[in-house]
Amino acid sequence: MAEARIYTMKGEEVGAVKLPDELFAMGVSTHVLWEVVRAEQNNKRQGNACALTRAEVRGSGRKPWRQKGTGHARAGSFKSPIWRSGGVAHGPRPRFFNLKINRKVRRKALAGILSERLSEGNLRVIRDLSVGGKTSEVREMLGGNGLTGKKAVILTNGDNLVARAAGNIPGVFAVAASHVPVTTLVNSEVVLVAENALEQLKARVI
Repeated sequence: MAEARIYTMKGEEVGAVKLPDELFAMGVSTHVLWEVVRAEQNNKRQGNACALTRAEVRGSGRKPWRQKGTGHARAGSFKSPIWRSGGVAHGPRPRFFNLKINRKVRRKALAGILSERLSEGNLRVIRDLSVGGKTSEVREMLGGNGLTGKKAVILTNGDNLVARAAGNIPGVFAVAASHVPVTTLVNSEVVLVAENALEQLKARVI
């Protein structure tokens, strides 16, 4: 089985924990990661960009001038796309960008990125992760573990105080292990997992 070191919030090593191979000893597929990250980013898009066509813009339907004899080019409407304040040709319309990702593919991507961080030595298990909601407490924990200035993801068991305390630190995100997006893990340098959140990670994959 895979193994990770356990640290306190002050950075003291206090032991090790055995981790299931199905979650922390999997091969990394770059294509699977790309598929899941692309789907997560697309699914965040609102898709409500909309430009008015010549049939929707406000304006007169009168012909600007007669067809012949003026010396001007032919024109049939003030709402033509070639006119200022006219409609937009082939502009954006409301649409859905949502992409479906199979559950097995999403699980494979999650296990793959966690396995990569562990093999790099950039995954730590934190014992008794608890704060009172102050940013300084999270800063001290990162400093004690030698992670100041790094892009870190803190996986909790759903503790909102940790998320609130980490919210003011650039590049640091705290999120429940049961809902962490793969994109967040891919963009991280270090992953800190609360010891009491390991079961939530296992439940997502195994």
